[in-house]
Amino acid sequence: MTLSAVVNNNTDQPVEVKVSLETAAATPSSPAPSSDILAPVSATWKPLSLSIPPHGEARADWTAQVKSAGELKLKVTGRGDKYSDAMEKTYTAYEHGIEKFIAKSGKARGNDITVKLDLPKERKPQSTELSVQLTSSMAVTMLDALPYLIDYPYGCTEQTMSRFLPAAITAKTLKDLGLQPEDVMGRVFGGIETTHAAATHPNGKKDLQQLDEIVKAGLDRLYDFQHADGGWGWWKEGDSDRWMTAYVVWGLSLARDAGVKIKDASNRSAGVIDPQTGLPAAAGRNLLERGANYLDTALVQEEENPDMQAWMLHALAAYSASTKTAAPSKFQAKAFDNLWTNREKLNAYTRALLALAAHHFGKTDQAKTLIQNLENGVKRDDRPDASVLIQPATGGQQPAGSVLGIAHWGEDGIYWRWSDGGVEATAFALRALLTIDPKNKLIEPVTNWLIKNRRGAQWNSTRDTAIVVLAMNDYLRVSGELKPDLEYELLVNGTSITRKKISGADVFNAPSRFVIDPKLVKDTNEIRIRRKSGDGPIYFAAQAKFFSLEEPITPAANEIFVKRDYFKLVGRPTLLKGYVYDKEPLKDGESVKSGERVETLITIEAKNNYEYLLFEDLKPAGLEAVEIRSGEPVYARELKSGAVEHKFGSAGSAKPCPVC
Repeated sequence: MTLSAVVNNNTDQPVEVKVSLETAAATPSSPAPSSDILAPVSATWKPLSLSIPPHGEARADWTAQVKSAGELKLKVTGRGDKYSDAMEKTYTAYEHGIEKFIAKSGKARGNDITVKLDLPKERKPQSTELSVQLTSSMAVTMLDALPYLIDYPYGCTEQTMSRFLPAAITAKTLKDLGLQPEDVMGRVFGGIETTHAAATHPNGKKDLQQLDEIVKAGLDRLYDFQHADGGWGWWKEGDSDRWMTAYVVWGLSLARDAGVKIKDASNRSAGVIDPQTGLPAAAGRNLLERGANYLDTALVQEEENPDMQAWMLHALAAYSASTKTAAPSKFQAKAFDNLWTNREKLNAYTRALLALAAHHFGKTDQAKTLIQNLENGVKRDDRPDASVLIQPATGGQQPAGSVLGIAHWGEDGIYWRWSDGGVEATAFALRALLTIDPKNKLIEPVTNWLIKNRRGAQWNSTRDTAIVVLAMNDYLRVSGELKPDLEYELLVNGTSITRKKISGADVFNAPSRFVIDPKLVKDTNEIRIRRKSGDGPIYFAAQAKFFSLEEPITPAANEIFVKRDYFKLVGRPTLLKGYVYDKEPLKDGESVKSGERVETLITIEAKNNYEYLLFEDLKPAGLEAVEIRSGEPVYARELKSGAVEHKFGSAGSAKPCPVC
C-alpha cells in the first residue's frame, strides 16, 4: 500500500522541505512494536526531499506492507530552513484478507458418495473450521413451524383454520406412522431448527398433547363462526364469503379424514330455515354438510372467475372424497367442464387445484394431463449451487446427482392475486404431484424449494404456513422418511469420524453435526458417506469457515452470488452532450491516480425468494464518494428468473448483467 503526506507551502517564497515518517505503538503499554504491524518495503522509512513553490503543495509517498493487524501511530515531520511542522494520527491496520464461508449440501444417493471441498492454500493458520451435518429427513423441519401456528393469537376464521388444520393433520400423521406421543413430546416441535429457535419460538418447544388442545379449541371456534346460510365469513359477523367457506369446508374434510369428529349442528340451528329447501337448516345435515351445500349452490356463479371457481370446486371435491361420494353434483360437473375447457387461463395454483378435483372425481386422464401441464410450466434449477449470471460459475463440482435441485411455481417476489403466490402455488402443486403421480421427478426439488424459502421456521403467513405443513405431511407419508432404518459411516480424508444408526423417533433429532479435528483438514478435503445398512435417504451439508489470505480473493457463494466490478471513468468533451465519461474496466493489480473517478457495479443473483436482503459495499481505502447525499447516484434494476434465459441464453453462455 502507499502512505502519502501532503505538505502545503503557505509562504510567498519557494521552500525546500525534508519529510520523514515515523511509526510507534498506539499505546505505550502495547506489547508489539510498530514494525510488527507495518513495515516499509525498503529497509527503512527513507526521508524524502520536496521542492514546494509559493502557495503550492507537494506530496511524499512511501510504499509499505501490513504484516499483521493492530493499532499504530503514524507521525510525519516536515523541516525547512525557516519553518517546520508535524502531524501524528492513530490508524487501525487490517490484514489483507477476508473471513470466508464455503458450504456444499445435497443428498447421498446410493451406498457410497464422496464430496470434495477445496480450500485455498493461502489462509490464516489455525483459522479453519470444518463441520459436517447429516440427517435422514429434510421435511421434518416443517414441524418447527407448528409453534408459530400454535402461538399465533386467535383472530379471524382464516387464522383459526390455519391453526386448527395443520395440528389435526400432523397429529394423525405421527400416529399413523406408529410414533408414540412419548417418543416425540417435548422435543419435536421447535427442536429441529435449532439455529433460530430463540427468535421463532419465544415460548419454547411444543409437544403432541398441545396439538389435541388446538384441534378442540379450533373446532369450537369454527362451530361458533358458521352463519345461518351454512357459510363462513372472515369474522363471526358479516356476510358469508365464498373463498373462506371453501377454505373451511376443505379443511374440515381433511380433518374428518384424519379422524376428527365433526359434530352435528342441529343443536345450534333450531328455527333457521334453509332458503334452498324451505326446511330447518340443520335437518339431516351437520355443520360440514351445510357448508358444502352453500358452496355447491354458489359454484356456477363464478364461471367468469376461474381462480375462485377452482378453489371452491377443489374444496367440494375434497368433501365428496371424504363422504365417499364419487359422482359430482350437477353444479360441480358444470363447473369442472367450464374450468377444463378454459384451462389455458388457469395459473399453476388453480391448475393444481383442478388436478386434485379431477382425481377426487375419478377423472384420471384429466388429472394426468393437468400434471403434465404443471411440469411444462415449472421453474426449475438443477444447480442452485452454481451461478447463472455471474461467470465463470462460482459453484464447485459435486458428484453427479448429489446436488438437490429446486423447482417451484408462482410469481417471484411481489404478486397481486392470491393465486399467484409462489409458496401456496408450489405447495398445492406438490400436493397434486404426491396424490396423482407420487413417483414424479419434481417432488424432491419442489420440497427442497419450499424448505429453502422459509422465514426462519415458518413461511410468509399463517395460511401459507398451514398449506405448506399439509403438503409436507403428504410428502412424509409418501416418501417414508419418518420411518428411517439406516446405518452410515462418515469419513473425512480417509479417517472415520463416526458410525451411526438411525431408526424410529431418531428422525426428530436435530441434524447430527460433527466438528472435524483441524489436524485432519487439508487444502482438498474428501468427505465420504458410506451406507452400512438400510435404504433411507441421507442428507448432508459440509461447511468450512476460514480467514482467506488469497490475492486476489476468489469469489465464494452459497445460493446468493455477488460480483463487484470497478470502472475508471475517463472524461472527454463532445459536441452535443458536453463532457461525458467512458467506462474502462479496472482489473486486479491496476491502479488509479488522485482525482480520477471510479464507478462500482454490483451484480447480485439469488436462487430463492427473500423478503429483503441487505448488502454493504465499503469504499476502497483512499476513495471518497462523489455525492455526499446517501443513495445518489445509485441505480438498480431487478431481473426475474423468467427473463434470464430470454436475455442471456443458456447458463453456459450467460454474460454478466450490466445493470442488475
